[in-house]
Amino acid sequence: MPINEIVAKAILDEAHRAWSVGDVEGVLQTYTDDIFYQCNAIDLRSPPAIIVGKPAMRAFLQPIASITECMSVTESFQFHSGIGRARASCFLKHRASGHTLTTTYRQIVMFRQMRISRMEEFHDAAKLAAFFRLIEGEESRSAAG
Repeated sequence: MPINEIVAKAILDEAHRAWSVGDVEGVLQTYTDDIFYQCNAIDLRSPPAIIVGKPAMRAFLQPIASITECMSVTESFQFHSGIGRARASCFLKHRASGHTLTTTYRQIVMFRQMRISRMEEFHDAAKLAAFFRLIEGEESRSAAG
């Protein structure tokens, strides 16, 4: 049975809801086992990061969830020919220092068997990289302290 816009948005919203409460396993439940994830904002000097499969996604998401409080929501969503296009808002707060980041990003989302099978995210790479450099510096100072 083909997925429709209402169901596709509900699946994406559930992924954002789970992320917003720090539930990495809940996020992973919205993905297929062979999830393909691509993100432009991991490292400014490198090509986009590509992560394949739930174990790799877990390894990517858990460290972020362990040091930050996160909230993300779908602001807009369009669905055509089986492909979702979303704009999301995101808030990150570093638990140790209280540093925050508020930003928006775009997502292209594909679905299979009522789950997300492919997700491409497009962030303000410089802004996100600056935030993670800032909190990595805080983590280093805390460890040395």
